[in-house]
Formats: sequence, structure tokens, C-alpha cells
Amino acid sequence: MKENLWIEELDNIEPYAGYNQLLSNLTKNELNEMRKLWDFHGISQLNKAELIQELTKRIADNLESWLQYLGSEQTEFLKEIIMQCEKYSAAYIEVNEFTFYIADYFEARGVVFLGQHQETAIFLIPEELRSKIKSILNKKSIKKQIRLNDSYIKYAVGSAVYYGILSPELLYNSLERYLTPEWRIDPLDVVLEYGEFSVLADSAGPFFILGAVEDAPEILIEREERSDLDYYIPSKKEIENAYQKGHPSWNLAQRRFKKKLTRDYKLPQEEAERILFGFYLMINNNVSTAEIVRVLAEDFEIDIFAGKDELIKLINDFHNNTKQWVLKGHSPAEVYNEI
Repeated sequence: MKENLWIEELDNIEPYAGYNQLLSNLTKNELNEMRKLWDFHGISQLNKAELIQELTKRIADNLESWLQYLGSEQTEFLKEIIMQCEKYSAAYIEVNEFTFYIADYFEARGVVFLGQHQETAIFLIPEELRSKIKSILNKKSIKKQIRLNDSYIKYAVGSAVYYGILSPELLYNSLERYLTPEWRIDPLDVVLEYGEFSVLADSAGPFFILGAVEDAPEILIEREERSDLDYYIPSKKEIENAYQKGHPSWNLAQRRFKKKLTRDYKLPQEEAERILFGFYLMINNNVSTAEIVRVLAEDFEIDIFAGKDELIKLINDFHNNTKQWVLKGHSPAEVYNEI
């Protein structure tokens, strides 16, 4: 979609619009959804004007209770928008699918508003909230909590790379293995809040789910059926690498497959790496090796009939040595060797 079409979807807002005006642009249903997200009680029967009045007061009063659950990725975004709003009266941005995703998260809280002004997309944090947010984020206790939250998020995402889905028990076990949680703020609440914000992960009830997972219930069912299989326990370094790369470090079988792509099929290193990552995700989402062969032939125009037997063997080895979510972080080869 072209940028101007993205902008056409946005409502007009004025850079200097006050908090009441920004909330007035929302429907009564949208305001009620905001109330539910904040868990505000006793105001559901108010009319729209009264509800807006209560929300402006209660949200401002409860900012700290929300901000202490965020990581630096979320809070740095807020700081940047505040800085631009103070300097330019609004944050003028490029709109795309990611912009809309981020806006959905912050707009649901009634903190950041996305709209257009003179055919330009803008983010706006109302003046009534900006100084409060800045003051809260400058508190030593909040800065310390955000650093701790970043650790929770890092090891949750890194663990999810191996397991796909983290139940509360699996999350707590993982975090306690790699760091020392401080229980004033529940780490589960922190990572679930991050799941609402990030494209890397998602939140569904009490579960923290890697964004690449396509069928979470099926993974949970298959893992439950393997009650005699223990979870693979990655080292701290493995978790940190998984967080940075989005996948476990490539093993010998996967590196051999990459070498085949770069040496025999003359693919650039970056493209070969993208193929490996794509196939890793396909395997974890239960895509067959036959489909992987088809993707190589059609999407990457690779002549699979040249050296077909070797290629098929490399793909099978790739599959058998890929750590899988349904196997609790083990590869099929590892599970077979344990039998």
C-alpha cells in the first residue's frame, strides 16, 4: 500500500489538540474498551462526556502503574514522541503497517494518538500527559524496573525461540534459570504487556507466544502428548543468541545446507541466510520437506534436479536437526537418539 493511501485512512487531528478533544474523537464503544483495558470500575454507565472526563483524570493518575510494566523499547518510543511533540507540536512520521501496529497498542491505552494533519501523518501525546510521563520515566525506581523488565523480555523472547509458546510455569522456570527476578512486579505481567506491543511476540491469556507461531493450540497439544520428554534446556548464551538472531545458532547440518546454496547455487550469503531462517520457521510450523523443495524450485528458481539426491539429503538433515517447538526445543535427531 502506498503511503498516501495509509494517510487517507487516518482521521484529522490538530497538533495542539487537548486530551478531551482527542478522546472526543473516539466512539463510546472505543472509550469503554479503553476503560476495560485500564480496569477502571464504576464508570461504565456514564454518558460519553462524563466518561471522557473520568478517563482523562484516571489515566493521568494511573500512568505510573502502567509504565512500570514496560521495557525500554516501549518507553524510548514514548520519549521520542514527547520530544518531537514539544519541539514541533507533534511527531511527524512515516506511516506503514508497523506504524499502525504500534499505534494500536498505545491508542488502546489512550496515551498516544495517530492521525493526519495537512495530509501528513502525526503521532500526538496530549500536553496533559507529557510532563507526567517524563517525570515518571525519570524516577530512579522506574529506570531500575525498566532495566529489569528488559531482562525479563530478553530471556522470555529467547526462550520462546526454542519453545514457541511459554506457559506461565515455563516462563518462570526460564527466567529463574538465567537471572534473579524481583517479584515486586510480576515478570509474567511484563512479558505479556510486551506481547501486546511487539511484532516479535504475542499474548493470549496467560501464554507468551512467538510471533512466528501459526498454530499455538496444536503445539500445546503435541507437547502435552509427549509428557515423557523433558524440555531442552538452552544455555544462557544460547538464549541470548536466540534473542538477537530470532533462531537457535545454526548447527552443522544447517550450515552444510547453507554452503550448498552459496557454493552450488551461487546465492548471496544474505539470501541463503534468509532461506535458512524461513525453512526453520516452516519446519516449526509443520511444513513438509516436500513443500520446502517446492519453495526452493519456485520461489528461488533453483534447479532442484541438478544434484537432486544430495539436495534432498541436505534438506532431510536440515529438518532432522532443527530444534522444534512441538518437541520441547529438541530436534528430531536428538529425540530419536534418546529413545
